[in-house]
Amino acid sequence: MHNLVRPAAAVTFLAAGVLAATACAQVVAPSTFTTAIHVQGEAAGTEYADWAASGIPIVDMDPADNVGDIDIANIQIANDADFIYIYASLHNTSSISLASIYLGFDTDQDKATGFDVLQIGEIGSEFAYQNDFPFAQYTGLFNLNLSITGGPLSNGGALIYPYWTEAGPPSGVGMEWAIPLKAVIQYPPALGGPKPAFPNPSFNFVIYTDQGLADISQVISYTLAQPPAGTPGDFDADNDVDGEDFLIWQRGFGGAYDANDLADWKAHFGGAATASLAASVPEPTAAALVAIACAAMAHVRRRNA
Repeated sequence: MHNLVRPAAAVTFLAAGVLAATACAQVVAPSTFTTAIHVQGEAAGTEYADWAASGIPIVDMDPADNVGDIDIANIQIANDADFIYIYASLHNTSSISLASIYLGFDTDQDKATGFDVLQIGEIGSEFAYQNDFPFAQYTGLFNLNLSITGGPLSNGGALIYPYWTEAGPPSGVGMEWAIPLKAVIQYPPALGGPKPAFPNPSFNFVIYTDQGLADISQVISYTLAQPPAGTPGDFDADNDVDGEDFLIWQRGFGGAYDANDLADWKAHFGGAATASLAASVPEPTAAALVAIACAAMAHVRRRNA
């Protein structure tokens, strides 16, 4: 991570008045499970095309009210088994620095607890991001400076587009996030020890900036969507049948799972439903897993004979 969290800038009297008049509403976003969103790695010019094609609804349409700086427009949100996906388009028509765009999550849905974002009394944030950088918040404290773990970057960091480069902070006319659901805040023992950043399936959040006159979305309430009935053998419900599912079967064999579940895994591993997985897993690894599964099935048969 290249960016450093800094204290939120003081909001001018004018900005506070504008925000108080526009940020009081709360919207409830529909729970949307998706496997259609990809953050990073897409062809130039198509980075946000998956949002347009996905059918994920726009949940907030913020008016143009921060001319000359980050001016939030439309917001979409969805999730899969591993990430929360959020996209914010901007009213800006030319690329602008996104170094000071923030997400604030009220993970207990109680605005009386957590950090009072922009000091307008609308949301109490326990967990936040400055573009891709995660940090824990507390009542009266913008940044607790606690270690965050988990996720693909091992530090709770979000995958974002646009992203930091050697040239500097991300810039563009929109931003998308893939926020790891498995991020863990390393609270000290005095505060109860490590806790999931998202301890509950429901949370409130805002997208905001403290630059210019400041801008903030409505408070958006979201409940994580559950995956649809999946492929047999997909024990972790992440819409693919892979080695992680086999490990789950191993750990649960004799309890939650039996030989029939292993047969489901073997039948669907690397099949049409997991074509993208098959393309990314080296053949020897796939072959080895199936061989282990076959051996496990043989062992089950012998034990039950």
